[in-house]
Amino acid sequence: MKICITGGAGFIGSHIAEECVNKGYEVIVFDNFSTGKKENLSFVKNFIGSSLKIVKGDVADYKAVSKAVKGCDAVFHEAAVASVQKSIENPPVTFESNAKGTLNVLEASRNNGVTKVIFACSAAIFGDHPEIPKREDSPVLPKSPYGADKYISEVYLRLYNELYNLTTVSLRYFNVFGPRQDPSSPYSGVISIFTTRIAQGKDITVFGDGKQYRDFIFVKDVVQANMLALEKLHSGFHYYNVGYGKATDLNTLITILQKIYQKEITVNYTDARPGDIKESVTDPSKIIKELGFTPGYSVEEGLRILVESLQ
Repeated sequence: MKICITGGAGFIGSHIAEECVNKGYEVIVFDNFSTGKKENLSFVKNFIGSSLKIVKGDVADYKAVSKAVKGCDAVFHEAAVASVQKSIENPPVTFESNAKGTLNVLEASRNNGVTKVIFACSAAIFGDHPEIPKREDSPVLPKSPYGADKYISEVYLRLYNELYNLTTVSLRYFNVFGPRQDPSSPYSGVISIFTTRIAQGKDITVFGDGKQYRDFIFVKDVVQANMLALEKLHSGFHYYNVGYGKATDLNTLITILQKIYQKEITVNYTDARPGDIKESVTDPSKIIKELGFTPGYSVEEGLRILVESLQ
């Protein structure tokens, strides 16, 4: 099987690429390297005779996308400007990468005989609607252009299935964490920022009171969800929430990190940021029932693996 992974040198994309190489697939990594890194693909040296090709390009460039997906059986579309704050500051720029980028991937796939597109959607589409936990049929109410871009993309996935019979899957990631998440990036998740600053002996900053909670899911479990979508879904349009299914507030997260690092952590609390979501947790029953998804890592187990990778 030949697979194209947009954003394949990034945090989640590189883990998907590693699993695809491990399964013996031919892999095309398509990335503009704005946040992705070639060193995230260094795992390939562990797979003798593996086939992984790196193509530098941007999903906002249709011709480049079309060339990259040509001859592929499926596309994992992970590329995006994954920043709520940047989308608020400059909506047109993030729209180009996120919404238009998805449309380019779908159109290029349709025109080049790709049979399946699996898309990295986001829990950001739900915004701050009070229904908890979030289910697949929960109201969609984005609080940021980023969330809106992701939802627009999901609508296009449905349309490309209905109009052109392209198999499409939208995986709505909750708060993904794990090795290779760049803490220096302004788009990084709170866990990668916290762990790096703690390792450096620095204070950490919490925007808000720390009682806001998230559904943190380890990156290897997200990879599992993607592989199940690739291997089990062969027609139609599908959408799933991808989370661990348990809420962890930031104060509890800090307590767990103090336990792992075995030291006190100085925490500075400041005002919440516009666009940030107060409460986010999912009920993963649908993906568990339909695809056999089984989250294998608790937050503490995932954090221990992450901390070990940083050392």
